Amino acid sequence: MVVVNEKTYWTFSLTVRIPALGKARLVISYENGKLTDTYVVSVTNALDWEAKRILATYWLRWPIETFYQDGKEQLGLDEYLMRNAQAIGATCRQQARTLIELRIVHAHKMLQNGDSVTSVFGFLFAKQRAYATA
Repeated sequence: MVVVNEKTYWTFSLTVRIPALGKARLVISYENGKLTDTYVVSVTNALDWEAKRILATYWLRWPIETFYQDGKEQLGLDEYLMRNAQAIGATCRQQARTLIELRIVHAHKMLQNGDSVTSVFGFLFAKQRAYATA
């Protein structure tokens, strides 16, 4: 049993050999003492770390992992190699251009379907108005 960020986890840890990784340390953690329901398996090559340190490190890293996952799945950033500020800027400009193109195409379809110019402009500038009043 370990406590991380004022939350108690029941853990098991062991060192194993994983063909693709070599020697690795596994920590299996449950949120309840009955060892039922959801569990998490953490894997590290830090063989000498104790379970508490591994879990605490993963808790620090978790927001970064979810950002990368969202960026790749939702924003299409998996298609870009970003190693410096210039590459990040180029990626942001490309994503902005794609979003603008999609909005223009949608506005064109709205006009073809008979929507009023007022409703098209409402669609195009809805976010800007929301930000301006916030």
